[in-house]
Amino acid sequence: MVAPYITGEVKQRPLRSAPAALDVFDHSSIDALPHQLEKFSTTPSSELTEEVEASAEWLGVPIEEILLAALGRTLGRTRGEGNITIDVTGGNRWLSQPAAIFCSADPALSPTDILQSAHTALVSSPRRSAEPADVLLNVSVGSLLDAPAGRALELRVQRLDGGLQIDWWYDAQRFDPYSIEEMAEQFPQAVIDITSDASAPL
Repeated sequence: MVAPYITGEVKQRPLRSAPAALDVFDHSSIDALPHQLEKFSTTPSSELTEEVEASAEWLGVPIEEILLAALGRTLGRTRGEGNITIDVTGGNRWLSQPAAIFCSADPALSPTDILQSAHTALVSSPRRSAEPADVLLNVSVGSLLDAPAGRALELRVQRLDGGLQIDWWYDAQRFDPYSIEEMAEQFPQAVIDITSDASAPL
C-alpha cells in the first residue's frame, strides 16, 4: 500500500554536487626535479589473459576499454572518488586518446556502468590530447620495446609468453611504493569484476 502524501512531511533530497577531480598522488608535484621512475611488476597470467580476451570478443569491445574500466575501478578503490583524465594508447603514443572517466568504488556504480563510461570516453575523445595526462594506459598485444613515456603513472599491459604482463611505472616523488602495490593488487580483481558481470556497452 502506498503511503498518503502529507504536505510538510516530504523533504526534497539534497542535490549532489558534481564530482571533483581525483587527486591520485601521495605527494604534490615538484617541478624543479625530474621524474624518478620506478617499476612494479606482476607475474604474467594466462588466466587473466584468457578472461580479458574472451570477454572483449563476447562484449564486442577493444581490450583497452576493459582495462580502462578496470583502472577506473582500481583508482576508485585505492585513491578515492572523482573524475580523472587518462591517456590511452595501443602502443603508439602519438595516437593516444585522452579518456575522461569517473572513478568510484561505490557498488551502485555497476560493472556495466563502468564499462559504458570507458567505452563512451574513448569513442567520444579526440585522437590526440593537446597536453599529456599524468596517467597513461599503454596496451599492446605484443612486447613493448620502447621506454616508459615519463608520465607520473604509466600502466603498461603487454602480452608476453602467452600471458598479460602488467607493469606499473611510477614517479617515486609522487607515489609511495605501497600505494602502487595496492593498485597492482586491486587491478586484477577489478578486471574480473568487469569481465564477469558487465554487459556490452551501447
